Amino acid sequence: MGANRKHAIAFFAKLIARVIFCRMQRLNVKVCYLCGKPLLADREAENDDHVPPEQLLARSLRKAENKIKLITLRVHKTCNQAYSSDEEYFTQVLIPFARGSVGGNAVWEKAVADYRHGKRHLLVHRILGQGKTNVRGVMLPPGKLWLDLEQYRFDRVVGKIIRGLYFLETQRFLTLPDDVNVRLTLPGQPPPDDFERVMTYCASESKGQHQGVFAYRNAVANDLHYWALLLWDRILITACFKEAGAGSGPKLSSHVAPG
Repeated sequence: MGANRKHAIAFFAKLIARVIFCRMQRLNVKVCYLCGKPLLADREAENDDHVPPEQLLARSLRKAENKIKLITLRVHKTCNQAYSSDEEYFTQVLIPFARGSVGGNAVWEKAVADYRHGKRHLLVHRILGQGKTNVRGVMLPPGKLWLDLEQYRFDRVVGKIIRGLYFLETQRFLTLPDDVNVRLTLPGQPPPDDFERVMTYCASESKGQHQGVFAYRNAVANDLHYWALLLWDRILITACFKEAGAGSGPKLSSHVAPG
């Protein structure tokens, strides 16, 4: 009887913990973080969006680690769908550089399996066509490749990720300017000159529930933002900008992630 009671208590403790964790995973929001307009609890017009995009986390890792849960925010369907193809492009263009870590290898293997099953052929070949060995008449050294990004699409997704992270931290809609400075650092490349300085003196500690797949650090000085996103422990993306329409703050601060 005593053993059964202990098992029952342990079961309900785990159940309560799971309920609490699931509540943390999905905030009860009233505003779409993508457009800033109200949500009306309309199931036909709204759905859940993953922050960061679920394509970054291979399903094999999710199955292997049942504790891995993806954070979602409620958004308008039309807002969500407007980013769908750009998110596919963003992920697929980075996957070839992801190999070399557990998370990167998993997402690479998933991409290869999908291609063999006939998925995303047009997109993959389009991306392959963007790799160049000759830039403005100059031949690159053997093994080097110039990636001619569709910068607007790439930057759109970076902005979307930052908006989602910012909303999770502050529950505020972030208005991005048109001139967000996005920089991509691939494996083997040095980070931007300002990266080490900002990370050392200004930025938050590393945040993100899926370290090894997606981690980030950020700093906010008045209305100036600096974000550093690390994908699969392999690829660094930095973005800095002045928040559009923001008021001035008194000092430098680092946002603290929920949970």
